[in-house]
Amino acid sequence: MKEKDQKIIKLHDRDIYYINTLKGWSIVIMPDNILIDNFNHGYAHIHPDRKEIITKDLYSTLIVVLKHIEKYKSVKYNKLRKELIK
Repeated sequence: MKEKDQKIIKLHDRDIYYINTLKGWSIVIMPDNILIDNFNHGYAHIHPDRKEIITKDLYSTLIVVLKHIEKYKSVKYNKLRKELIK
């Protein structure tokens, strides 16, 4: 049985890696080194401060990230964080 499913999306000079495993999911935006995941804490959060985000699953979080990058043609960390946190 396949335990994980890692994929990559390239959008406006950004690589968005996302993975869904049996233990949780994560999204990494490169080269900005932004990590959003639900590992270890039992809730979906954004690093580095592990602030809880409003979306609960991988794909709805990924949609928010993709829309943000499409809108700004890059990542504005503070704006993305405001879009994601409660």
